[in-house]
Amino acid sequence: MARGLTGPAGYAALRMLAAVIAANEAAERGIWTDTFGLLFTYGILVPAIVTGLIIVAIVSGRGDKKVDDEIRARWLRRRPPGSS
Repeated sequence: MARGLTGPAGYAALRMLAAVIAANEAAERGIWTDTFGLLFTYGILVPAIVTGLIIVAIVSGRGDKKVDDEIRARWLRRRPPGSS
């Protein structure tokens, strides 16, 4: 008497087999290439670009503040004492 998987274990094994077959068919059609391309683009590339732009904005803002502080200090030195 052959013993096979029955019940939930048999159902899980059948679903796993179906997933393997579907993945094999998808690989033959080139779907994984598109999937990995989209995953790379939206999961790695776009967040890296956004992070870079945020860093550039922060550094630029700090540089502008430094220049503004220097200009403000020059103007404050030129004012005669007692004038507001």
